[in-house]
Amino acid sequence: MNLIGVVVSLGTLLALSKCAPMESSDAGQDTELLNYESVHGQEMYRFKYETSDGQFREEVGMLVNVGTPEQELMLMGQYGYKNKDGTMVMVMYTSGKKGYRARTVTRNARDADLRMKAFLSLLMG
Repeated sequence: MNLIGVVVSLGTLLALSKCAPMESSDAGQDTELLNYESVHGQEMYRFKYETSDGQFREEVGMLVNVGTPEQELMLMGQYGYKNKDGTMVMVMYTSGKKGYRARTVTRNARDADLRMKAFLSLLMG
């Protein structure tokens, strides 16, 4: 397994371990995958998904300084979910030479949607 595959797997496990179960009056209803995108290149990857219950995750990883002793994998992404009251909880993170850094933000649903669209436009081009 290559380095990017290992990091993606570990990142996915880390994100899932941080997700808290949500209380919902819709318990028992199936959650649908609304959007999924995945791109894998030689020295980069990008993926995102969004579910019908308000959960999402998006991440970009790229190798920098390829072929040098300073080669490293840099990650940037975010994941989140909506609380019962509609508040969006988002965790934005980066990982690289300076380690893993995460910041949790809560926003009302309208502000969260605008910020997520702005972040996506920067992240996905």
